[in-house]
Amino acid sequence: MITTRSARTRLAAAVLTVLAATACSSGGEEAGSDRAAPPAKEQREVPGVGKVEEKDATSDLVLPIDAYDVSADRIVQTGQALNLLKKQCLSRFGLQAKALPASTVTQGSAHTRRYGTPASLEVARKYGFHMAQGDPRALTADQMVRQPAAVTEVLRGMKEGSSEPVTTYNGMKVPEGGCAGEAQRKLANGKQERVGHAETAAAIKARSFEVAKNDPRVIAAEKKWAGCMAGKGYSSYKSPFDAIGDRKWSAPKATSEEIETAVASWTCGKESNVVGTWVAVETAYQQDQIEQNAETLKEEQKTLESDAKRINEIIATAGAQ
Repeated sequence: MITTRSARTRLAAAVLTVLAATACSSGGEEAGSDRAAPPAKEQREVPGVGKVEEKDATSDLVLPIDAYDVSADRIVQTGQALNLLKKQCLSRFGLQAKALPASTVTQGSAHTRRYGTPASLEVARKYGFHMAQGDPRALTADQMVRQPAAVTEVLRGMKEGSSEPVTTYNGMKVPEGGCAGEAQRKLANGKQERVGHAETAAAIKARSFEVAKNDPRVIAAEKKWAGCMAGKGYSSYKSPFDAIGDRKWSAPKATSEEIETAVASWTCGKESNVVGTWVAVETAYQQDQIEQNAETLKEEQKTLESDAKRINEIIATAGAQ
């Protein structure tokens, strides 16, 4: 049973915000990198796995735990509130960050790359393993806005390119952790937990991926995928994640070779029903954990509602200034 609050998770959707300080790569997978410690009393066998439906796309994928996790819209709003607080802080030092594109939410499912195969045949043919155009995660390093050194240093509270703290700027004391740290503290308003974050739901989502990855049915599906790929001349890939993570696909846009490989991966995924198998196992595990953690999830929802009110207040107040 998942009851600890120590597991961490990724954002459900990529977000670009006004004062974002980090860039997202065009490759990688949002769930494959999650790591969650096994619950203390977890069953070894995934219970209640029903009929495995045929499924070849993840564009519209919804998992049971999504109903308890933070929505993509709420993630954007949380980012907006943080950015407004950072902007207030920077203005005290006479600083202003260069604007990035407006906050956006990935269209469709947040799980489009969860199982390694392209989201659909259309996506594979058009983008290969790259993120679809318009997706914030598709931005490359050269498309990112580089902030002035002073802005970066006051935001982080550290000198650029080092871990040396910045304690003052223009004769004024820089808050601990920079303006970013101050913004986080103001958003939290004395709370110890992360604002706008569903700890238990996030832990279940991360753990369900790990459990499914080691399930015999998923392993068999990926083995079948690998055999299909080998038959097409791609014998070096043992799982869809090997294909999507190949360093050859680091160019800003998909090459013809990448597109051919992505189409092969999607086709083999369809033939081996990789997506359908993963979904069946994860769904069964998540439904079991939702039942076992019903009260905790209910309380978490109340906290999220309270957080939402505070986030909206900050946006309304700080945004009007």
